[in-house]
Amino acid sequence: MGHWIYEFKGCPDTGCYQQIANEVEPGEVVVRERVAGPGIVDGFVRESFDNVMMVAHFRWVATGDPSTVMPELLRAFAVARRRGL
Repeated sequence: MGHWIYEFKGCPDTGCYQQIANEVEPGEVVVRERVAGPGIVDGFVRESFDNVMMVAHFRWVATGDPSTVMPELLRAFAVARRRGL
């Protein structure tokens, strides 16, 4: 089993970037703490993934304190699921 590549896009401050992940399969949401801003997180929702190429695409939803980002992530996740994404 190899490593997944996570592609993050849409974050206004960090732009698009990739990260190698060790998970068996990517989750639906990712919360990442900002290195330059302790206690500040970026929240992303998975848009798609490719099991063959082992690439998962995530789009940015919100940035801020985790208590404010999580509700936004859950709301975006629910909307994406209703749309079949």
